[in-house]
Amino acid sequence: MPSTKPSLNTNEFPIYDEALIYTRGEYWQMRMWLTKEKKYARFSLRTRNKDTAIDKAKKYYHELMAQQLAGKTYFSMTAKQGVEEYVKQRIKDMEVGLIVKGRLSTIKTHLEHWLKFIGKDTKLKEMERSDCENYYIERVKGRKTILVSPLQFLTNKVPLTL
Repeated sequence: MPSTKPSLNTNEFPIYDEALIYTRGEYWQMRMWLTKEKKYARFSLRTRNKDTAIDKAKKYYHELMAQQLAGKTYFSMTAKQGVEEYVKQRIKDMEVGLIVKGRLSTIKTHLEHWLKFIGKDTKLKEMERSDCENYYIERVKGRKTILVSPLQFLTNKVPLTL
């Protein structure tokens, strides 16, 4: 919980001292302070009944606490943040000699193109497996020749023409 607890209105009820249910319009909502992420998790309980709202809130509370204990986060990284974390790890690989500086540069360039395709503000948790299906087509669209192809290794390394 934040250091200063907000005062409770008549339509606000605490759940296990760390979460709170309240009405917004006719429906019950829940909010819970996530200390690790320094944000409130807020969502609708989708009910007008107070007792049902309390039951649902307790269930959500236990789910959120289990996720926190498992080391999972409620809020997702953006694609840009994910790329930054990945590049930090690859820099460590370069420092210990697993990859060379040129390879790191290539990785950064590829990831910049991928971010342009996918969108830097896309949430990683919201991505599906199929979101990158057309990435290759998008990258080669408008080119007359494909400079790198798996077929080049089989056919005397001649670039394909479209």
